[in-house]
Amino acid sequence: MQNVMPLAHLGVILSAGNRTVEPYFRAFAPERLGIHVTRMRMGSGGVKAPEKIFADAVQCAGLLADAKVDLIDLQATGIMMERGPGGEAELVRTMTDATGIPVYTATQSVTDALHALGVKNIILINPYGDDALARETAYLAAVGFTIAHAVGFGRGEDSYAVAPEEWVAAACAHDRDAADGIFLSGSNTRMLEAVAAIEDALGKPAVTSIQAALWTGVRRLAPKLGGGTSSAVPADRAALGRLFEVP
Repeated sequence: MQNVMPLAHLGVILSAGNRTVEPYFRAFAPERLGIHVTRMRMGSGGVKAPEKIFADAVQCAGLLADAKVDLIDLQATGIMMERGPGGEAELVRTMTDATGIPVYTATQSVTDALHALGVKNIILINPYGDDALARETAYLAAVGFTIAHAVGFGRGEDSYAVAPEEWVAAACAHDRDAADGIFLSGSNTRMLEAVAAIEDALGKPAVTSIQAALWTGVRRLAPKLGGGTSSAVPADRAALGRLFEVP
């Protein structure tokens, strides 16, 4: 019988209502990368007290530690943008200290991905409203990016239902000459499926929260998977855009 057991194990903390990260990670992850998920109610925008969010995230990391994962991804763009880079770093340190397992966030992954692609001036596209857009704009400015243009579409929990073609059209409609890249924010969306078409249409790199978080996980776990990023992802990695071509 073929050995199907993972060579490396990535733990993922998701918003309780997320419907997209798991299928994308499992579709595009290397064959021998195990994806192990736990969920929490994120509560950004004042729905939950910051200290409660903090405690719940640490608890979720402990649950993944029980599964003996090698690395933990906190896929929580909204609450990390709300906490800001300093608060985010504090939470990551606490989770790592509590579990002994390295932790990263989707927002840290986005920052690393944009730097790796040489992007400095960003078009920010957000599926939600003005409050979320303001938090994300402030976070990105705080970590050194210039926002050439930002737009939110006022969608709520149904953002996952927006077709990829609509995100492609939005990127094309809101492109600016000053921008050298596109950041499509939102983990509960199908934005990942728009990446290749946006890059083809605009000639600029496109980054999403899901794509960037998977890229970080694959890069960090590549030694356990038996190769570098390019050899560890499936042959259809072109769908993931230029990011997965970074050496």
